[in-house]
Amino acid sequence: MSEPEAVDRTRRDYDDVAELYDEMVQRGDLVTDAFCTAMVDAFARLVRAGGSENAVLDAGCGPGQWTDHLDRAGVRAYGIDLSPAMIRIARRRRPDLRYEVGSMLDLGAPDQSVAGILAGFSLIHTPPDLLPQVVAEFARAIEPGGPLLVGVQVTDTAGADGWVPYDHKASPAYLWNLGALGDVLHVRGFHELGRMRIVAPAPGKPPAGYLLMRQEAR
Repeated sequence: MSEPEAVDRTRRDYDDVAELYDEMVQRGDLVTDAFCTAMVDAFARLVRAGGSENAVLDAGCGPGQWTDHLDRAGVRAYGIDLSPAMIRIARRRRPDLRYEVGSMLDLGAPDQSVAGILAGFSLIHTPPDLLPQVVAEFARAIEPGGPLLVGVQVTDTAGADGWVPYDHKASPAYLWNLGALGDVLHVRGFHELGRMRIVAPAPGKPPAGYLLMRQEAR
């Protein structure tokens, strides 16, 4: 089966900007980074409390900053990303961690084999018609009771389907209403534990948001 054009474009776009993107990540934003870290730490705490021997998957890991953070927080983690250039950066920074080129449409993980999934601002480039397929893949790979943390740019004025196109600098993207996104996840057995909305970092920029979910025990 050929890869969807949108997936191939996202790969090419991020290969082109990988070094610049990594510089932006390293530079960061004090307020946004503080809230993002709080949500990732809450996710990590749930993983540790679950006592799983499996690793967490950082899906769409980019240059690997959150995979690194999880490892330092005592959570075994590995990352996948569409972009080979991003994976090279991640491996360069943490050669001791596992980073692989991969797609959220096919995680390459056995059924119920990951302790949790972090998708930090990686779903935004998934066309809405492909999102149910990605969520189904998450549900297949995550172990019963495992947490899922999703970060997206947020819209409060979405269309009827809960999303609007977004002119992202790197690659075509979509803003989601958190409630609508939660509904897509709920269909595949994920139940919401909490959410966060972060004020936009600058005029003209969208706010960010997180959904922290848990896969129901099966």
